[in-house]
Amino acid sequence: MKKLLSLAILALLMATPVFFVSCGNDDDMLPEESEMGTPTFTSWTEPFHDKNGTPDKVKSYMASLMSRYSLVTENAGTSSTQLVYSSASLSEGVIYSFGGTTGTLYSVIDTELTLNKGIILKYLNEHYTLIPGSASNESMLQYRFTNSDRSIVVSTMKISETCFNIDYSFISK
Repeated sequence: MKKLLSLAILALLMATPVFFVSCGNDDDMLPEESEMGTPTFTSWTEPFHDKNGTPDKVKSYMASLMSRYSLVTENAGTSSTQLVYSSASLSEGVIYSFGGTTGTLYSVIDTELTLNKGIILKYLNEHYTLIPGSASNESMLQYRFTNSDRSIVVSTMKISETCFNIDYSFISK
């Protein structure tokens, strides 16, 4: 009986922070602009992220809207195809992965400079909804957003002191 009571108290203590975090306004979880360094650009363009996208559509999009990136590698295999883009500094880039059987986009990973996190997080917060109760962590730049129909989850994660990733995951319904 003592073990059961201890377990119940422990479960209650663990559930309380989750309840309070999920009920609050999550906008205050995003870092303030004053905490940022000087960004390298003034507006951010999202990478191509249409689930039905093909390599040709991505190449066209990147050439017209994200010309600061150039195609570094194109790996076409039987199981998948990958397009790897990089900026001139080689610190920033986008990896697109396509299914081998369908040929459609299934993964997008965008690596950006941490200096630009304020502009990017502001853009994501304006165009997506921060998922309430998700494991946000400001020091790791860990946030999760979703679009209005919840078909895309956009996750951010710090990978070094100078860079962080923005990952687009497609949700099947």
